[in-house]
Amino acid sequence: MDNRPIGVFDSGVGGVSVLRTLLELMPNEEFIYLGDTEKVPYGTKSKEEIVRYSLDCAEFLKSKNVKMTVVACNTASNNAREELKKQYENIKLVDLVKPILAIEFEEDEICHIGIIATEATISNEHFRKSLEEPEDSGKVKLFKKAGPKFVELVEKNEIHTDKADHIIEEYMSPLLQENIDVLVLGCTHYQFLKKKIQTFAPDLHIVDPSEWAAHDTYNELRSRDMLTNKTNHKNVQFYISKPSTEFRHLASNLLEFDCAEPIIVNIH
Repeated sequence: MDNRPIGVFDSGVGGVSVLRTLLELMPNEEFIYLGDTEKVPYGTKSKEEIVRYSLDCAEFLKSKNVKMTVVACNTASNNAREELKKQYENIKLVDLVKPILAIEFEEDEICHIGIIATEATISNEHFRKSLEEPEDSGKVKLFKKAGPKFVELVEKNEIHTDKADHIIEEYMSPLLQENIDVLVLGCTHYQFLKKKIQTFAPDLHIVDPSEWAAHDTYNELRSRDMLTNKTNHKNVQFYISKPSTEFRHLASNLLEFDCAEPIIVNIH
């Protein structure tokens, strides 16, 4: 039993997708969510900047005495992986490769997999090397696409607009021309566009690594007997690094309950 809170951070509101699944799995846990709204998006930043920002976020959550830190950001998970794991013991990262390896391939067919992610993730050396195993197997062909405008759609609450439809068509059409069978959502922001993408490409199997990260966190806490014995029920404290008139509204819409007003903090 461990009644300390679970920390979750992302560059903005996108990591709420991971938080949403965590709340479904562990509704009685206390959560602290940090959105680095001052530096969003991480996907356009250099690796050095991403590492620095990620360590700052993790250190802030450590100061809140969290029992586990969930890095609810693919860009941070890929670019600051080694630094985060070296400095922090109880930390969970979003893994893009495990979900790909878990896909069941037809024995005599080549599976065409599309991966849409931020530019920083697509160009990250660790990410590219991690994909060598499935690519070298000869069973898959991978097609990668950067999707920075998806992050903007979520952060600006423009998911249900014609603009979103046009951007989905812009990003998805080249991947569909490659006859992809599977689409991997390589950014936690993208989960909030999943239904619209599925409507655009109804026959496509969509893999969401953010859900994997949430389940992995739950399984580890349970196996280590670190779940709470309290009955908090959706107790989340939000922190952001820059004032935002939209954050609370967005988080409330995405989580489907009235979220607390975020506290502004200086983390850098």
